[in-house]
Amino acid sequence: MTIKAHGHLAPSRSSDSGEWAFKPKMYPHFDSFIAETEARALASDPVRVAAHTFYPFILYHQRWTKFAAKGTKGKVKERPIRFAARADAYIFSYYRHLLSVPFEAKLKELNLEDCVLAYRRIVNPGGGGKCNIHFALDAVNAIRKLGNCSAIALDVSSFFESIDHGMLRARWCDLLKVDRLPPDHYAVFKAMTQYSVIDREMLYERLGFWGEKHVSRDGTPIKGFLVEEAEIPLQLCNGTEFRQKIAGGNGHRSLIQVHRKPYGIPQGSPISDLLANFYLMEFDSAVASKVRELGGTYFRYSDDILIIAPIEADAATDLEAWVRQEIVRHGPKLQIKAEKSAVFQYWGTGGNQTWTRVMGEQGKNGIEYLGFRYDGESIFLRDSTLSGLQRKASLSAKRLAHALVHRYPTKSSSDILADINLSSFLQRYGRVHDFESKADNVKNWTFWTYATKAASITAPLGLPIFKQLRNYRRNMRNHVKRALEKKA
Repeated sequence: MTIKAHGHLAPSRSSDSGEWAFKPKMYPHFDSFIAETEARALASDPVRVAAHTFYPFILYHQRWTKFAAKGTKGKVKERPIRFAARADAYIFSYYRHLLSVPFEAKLKELNLEDCVLAYRRIVNPGGGGKCNIHFALDAVNAIRKLGNCSAIALDVSSFFESIDHGMLRARWCDLLKVDRLPPDHYAVFKAMTQYSVIDREMLYERLGFWGEKHVSRDGTPIKGFLVEEAEIPLQLCNGTEFRQKIAGGNGHRSLIQVHRKPYGIPQGSPISDLLANFYLMEFDSAVASKVRELGGTYFRYSDDILIIAPIEADAATDLEAWVRQEIVRHGPKLQIKAEKSAVFQYWGTGGNQTWTRVMGEQGKNGIEYLGFRYDGESIFLRDSTLSGLQRKASLSAKRLAHALVHRYPTKSSSDILADINLSSFLQRYGRVHDFESKADNVKNWTFWTYATKAASITAPLGLPIFKQLRNYRRNMRNHVKRALEKKA
């Protein structure tokens, strides 16, 4: 089921003035539209929040195909995204705003302000806020500054799904400096841990928006929208319809799935990212302290961890093993898989560094971090991102060629190609999942706008990105040319 992305994925942020930034939720859900005045009145009233009944989240899956070598099939990956009803989302967003104040204070107290990077507004010395491009450049500069050093890249598996509820509650109390959560905070905590979900496709099918449209030649039912997406109402159903059609009334099987595990929070709500960040603060503090003792630097961007320290290979592999053991103390389900870790050793300063990969399967052409690769001399876009994109480009070019040949049946393929505004095509094309997942404040950028920005920010180290982009542009044109010639 493919449905256009709505604006609910980006968490609401506090404004620069420190006030809660209201962001209207205009996606289909179970409750009706709520005006800003009512949203503020609800979210800022602890009594109303404590008594609030939260709707189930609506669940869908982000799916993408990971890069694979030519001739092999890429592994399909998916991330469950659960988004909240409007009133619920405003409450989550408001409490994210409330908790961000003690969270930032705690980061400062623990000297973690420059270590915990994701989902925060970190000011760039040159103006504006930093994004993952700046963080990747900071990491490379740290490696180059140390010269002779080791870099350790690790990945927390299924991070949001592994957060222990008891430990999360304890961290929450610690932030508020209380022994027991106040009723309103407890209501929000409970909504984020004892939550329920409804699958979006099943929901839309039950409500008559989605279903069998026709049958393929082999008799396989083909499903799709039975109404235009724009015709799906903001309020999917009223309370009576919800109880009768969705929650198990009138003989219908309930679509509500209750999360009963003592761990895991829903990824996609306005508060999820902050909870995940402060959940790992004690882990961050322990690792950062150990790394500082070694004269190094610790970075964590959500589930991506990078350690840079002036240590030899043996000490680096020992440190990697210690970090994997340490994270288990902060949640029995938390795991850093050894096969996803990589250790690199660097020598030399100045324009060039020599390096070797000490352990791990990742980064055969240099360390990879937040969508970029560093080879000891320059910064590149990650190989898998570009290679996978070339395959997507081929499919996109075929679709474009098919449309143009039908639109201009009397023109030759060379004439059509000459008329194509390739720059406009590149601007529209190429949302890249790897970048979206590591760039929470640039979600609406396409691959092309993102990559050109990356080349500019990382220059002069990122000058090879311009060459990668020139090759990408040329390859895109060749894809379109070949597709046109086949259609002609």
